[in-house]
Amino acid sequence: MKKCPYCGQEYPDDADVCAIDQTPLIASVSRSDNLAGPGLPAKPTVACPACGGLDGYKPALELRSFFSLTAFLAGGLLAVIFLNAGRRKRVRCNKCGALFSIRTPLSRVSLAVFWLLVAPTIIVLSVLLFRLLHLFFAPGG
Repeated sequence: MKKCPYCGQEYPDDADVCAIDQTPLIASVSRSDNLAGPGLPAKPTVACPACGGLDGYKPALELRSFFSLTAFLAGGLLAVIFLNAGRRKRVRCNKCGALFSIRTPLSRVSLAVFWLLVAPTIIVLSVLLFRLLHLFFAPGG
């Protein structure tokens, strides 16, 4: 069986393109083909958006880190570090050579920590702005 990576519709092995959204189909991996073993979760797969190849990619170029003044003012140096660690990774498909971006599990955790560091500042600034607006534009004030 083949499966559409976009909509999830399954097709017989002789089909090449999804009839719904024209996305190239990928071969479904059965539970017996899983190399993780019994009782272990399946290895996450990343499909190339151009050809549908699974986990056949290599790092394309290393993105340089950057300093964000906004992130620094909102959450400090740790926020800048976690913002850089949470960036998408640029990779190249081994099958067709297409460039695309992926998020690793570590980058997802780093991005969540970044928002946890920055959220209190956003909330405090929002409350202060609301109070200032209320002070200046309140009727009878």
